[in-house]
Amino acid sequence: MTSEEFYQLPEAKLKALGGDPAQTICFQGEAGAYSHLACLEALPEMVPMACNTFEEAMERVHNGTASRVLLPVENSIYGRVADIHHLLPGSGLYIVGEHFMRVHHMLLGLKQATLDQITTARSHAMALGQCMKSMRELGI
Repeated sequence: MTSEEFYQLPEAKLKALGGDPAQTICFQGEAGAYSHLACLEALPEMVPMACNTFEEAMERVHNGTASRVLLPVENSIYGRVADIHHLLPGSGLYIVGEHFMRVHHMLLGLKQATLDQITTARSHAMALGQCMKSMRELGI
């Protein structure tokens, strides 16, 4: 399967199911993000729907566009996801399951760059926190 086919898969699957909200699970992020992959692992029979924010993902359940939302609550390296702990209590939604997922990060740079030339890393705050020890050891 090509990466293009991978990213189009949820859309094609949703069309095949007639856009059935009962078969739709929302997540915050883009196709290929860890939350998207968690949806595919935890509930492969459902169609993942990307949302820009945690609030949007929760709202889609409230407005009937989706029947579930998969949210990261915490990770074993960097701790809890604070936004979720603030949003969930007032959302009217309930935790009905959990999924554990191994996370693997990579340090990417230009082809001609050497490791000692890399001085800065940019990423999602949670990913940077998860890699803090390794980056410190590398002098980044």
